[in-house]
Amino acid sequence: MEKPVWAVVANGSKARVLEQDSTKPGRWTEVECLLHPQSRLHGADAGHEPAGHAIAGRSGLAPRSSPQEHERRIFAQQIADAVGAAVAEQRVGSIVVFASNPFLGELLAHLDSGSRQRVADSHALDLTSLGLQELAQRLHSDFQL
Repeated sequence: MEKPVWAVVANGSKARVLEQDSTKPGRWTEVECLLHPQSRLHGADAGHEPAGHAIAGRSGLAPRSSPQEHERRIFAQQIADAVGAAVAEQRVGSIVVFASNPFLGELLAHLDSGSRQRVADSHALDLTSLGLQELAQRLHSDFQL
């Protein structure tokens, strides 16, 4: 039996993993929905120290990375781990990734080699706000999935 196509639809704070029904083209089922609201918090709200001199006697400035960027990296790794687990369990054939820019690059960079080999295509496009039916129609009509 052929393994299903997965679509990963993500931005910096929300990801949806969809599986295509191999018997009915254009029909998709949501396998997983991941949320990471910390990516939208600012500074101290996210539990991060403000940028400035390092603590514990070290001198210099903290790396130039905003709390949101740090949280997006964490979230990209969480998504990559979920996809990687499915690939390792041989539950997925090919993967198509749709993610906002620059989160797409972050997400692709965190995928393990087995998952990267399964990525058939990627698009810098945020489709996370679409309902499942509208998303399925869009995947079918615009991307022939």
